[in-house]
Amino acid sequence: MKTKEMSNNQSSENKNSQRFKKSALISLAATIMILVAVNILSSFLFFRIDLTKDKRHSLSKSTIELLKGLEDKVYVKVYLKGDNQPADYQLFAEKVREMLQEFRSYSNNLYFEFINPIEGKSKEESNAIFAEFYKKGLQPIPISKEDAGGFSTHYVVPGAMITYKNNEYPATLVVADPSGMDWLEYSIQELEYNLVASIRKLVKPKKLKVAFLDGHGELDFINTSWVAWQLQRFYSVERVSIDGRINALREIDLKDSVTKEVEILGNKYDVLIVAQPTQPFRDKDKYIIDQHIMNGGKVLWLIDQTTASMDSLQNQAECFAMPRNLRLDEMFFKYGVRINANVVQDLNCQTIPIGVGQMGDKTQYKYMAYPYAIKVANFTDHPIVRKMKEIKSDFASTIDFVGPEDRLKKTVLMTTSERTKLVPTPAIVTLMVARSVPNMEEFAFKYKPLAVLVEGVFRSAYDGILPIEFDTIKQLGFKSESVPTRQIFVSDGDIIRNFIDKNNQPYPAGYDRYTGTMYDNSEFIMNCVNYLCADDDLLQIRSKNLKIGSLNPTKVKNQKHFYAVINIVIPLAIIAIMGIVLIILRKVKYGKRRDESGERRDEK
Repeated sequence: MKTKEMSNNQSSENKNSQRFKKSALISLAATIMILVAVNILSSFLFFRIDLTKDKRHSLSKSTIELLKGLEDKVYVKVYLKGDNQPADYQLFAEKVREMLQEFRSYSNNLYFEFINPIEGKSKEESNAIFAEFYKKGLQPIPISKEDAGGFSTHYVVPGAMITYKNNEYPATLVVADPSGMDWLEYSIQELEYNLVASIRKLVKPKKLKVAFLDGHGELDFINTSWVAWQLQRFYSVERVSIDGRINALREIDLKDSVTKEVEILGNKYDVLIVAQPTQPFRDKDKYIIDQHIMNGGKVLWLIDQTTASMDSLQNQAECFAMPRNLRLDEMFFKYGVRINANVVQDLNCQTIPIGVGQMGDKTQYKYMAYPYAIKVANFTDHPIVRKMKEIKSDFASTIDFVGPEDRLKKTVLMTTSERTKLVPTPAIVTLMVARSVPNMEEFAFKYKPLAVLVEGVFRSAYDGILPIEFDTIKQLGFKSESVPTRQIFVSDGDIIRNFIDKNNQPYPAGYDRYTGTMYDNSEFIMNCVNYLCADDDLLQIRSKNLKIGSLNPTKVKNQKHFYAVINIVIPLAIIAIMGIVLIILRKVKYGKRRDESGERRDEK
């Protein structure tokens, strides 16, 4: 009898074990089938859920609209492919593929492929291919590496060639950050912008026109060459001198040579940049600029309202700062702003080399904080300055809003810090300020505007006071108020200025020659022009605010042992708890089965 019961128990346990094994195998097979199905499906469908707070992995609204609006096929040939690609370039190529896959999900007219342009080619053929890329605007990058055979060099083509309606344009995707950020991180951050900018040039080939004003002591071509070069990627850039010519900023066509009848075709330029003028404006030039604005023209004013400058302190320890009479004050007042004839000192400032003594025949220098050389770090949430970190500014002045605001929208773009001192002019400006201990009571001002945006309907500066000689200039067709337009006022012309190295090559605008720091001046000017041109698609992409999370160094130092314990103990504790729970559940499960088997044996 006992032998029979034992046999029945053993048979029951074998059946339970077989059922458990069968269930486990079915679950394993189902899991494998689901994973295979998901992988097959994902190869045909691309999707991504962006859980980041700043949506850094999501396309801008303007990019999506551009892609959805493609009327013809766009072909993108990416050349970041090859057997010898370094690991970081392979990673970047994968990021490019992901971005293009996302582009493709919004437009069936976009096609892309990755190509190794020198696969199977001889050295001579490869060199010829690289030379062709140089001509097209894609400059191959030499990559050196050491292997068993010694050092070797091969080239990476750093981008793509985009084709649209039989026209092609290069897109350089591997870009270096002037501020020194790792190229990979920076290139990934700028990837959407660089791709969209190139596609946009093909889809929207008409370029808006931007002009730098000359004739009033403005910064010359050399000192604005960096920004001009950046602008040329998207706009037609020229320099213009008014010199009293009525057609300097207007398109005027002679309709009848006999009657001298003319036709006004509109403004020649979409945006006028006035970069640090130093000489007074003549009335006729101001009138021509005023009518440019009244007809919808935009102006970026970069004005030094005083004579103080770093150049004045190159060979002497102090200089006399005077108000600069540009004869623009009344004009600006009509446009709703006043640039004050003062100089700002700010405790959030740059360091500059100050001579502290002699060693032999050489001057010894020490880097000291100089409050006239401001590090502007306070920005509003406007798209123009949303991504700005710091802007380099020397001898800036404050800006006030004036006049009625019923038809004008006035926006502050950037301000001083909470520790600001205002120095009225005339005043002596000296380098010795860097050596003195600041009197905190004097730095009582805070958040004084340094750059502002004014947009809306402007009243003409000559409304009601039009001189008779201007009233006779029928070719300009005087207007007393503008169509809706925009102007930006910046109280420091040095923001756009670039310096030249010993090889006559321009440093980037905002580059500090003393410390090697790269500020955001160039990006700020680009954003200003984008906004004035109503180039909102480019501005949206440029102003995407990517906030890289960082640890609090003080907290890390003081509480590192606490967090180390948490990171080690908690995972082990969770695993131990899970193990204990599983053991208990297993005992309960199989204990019930034994009890049920015992009850059945008793019944028998």
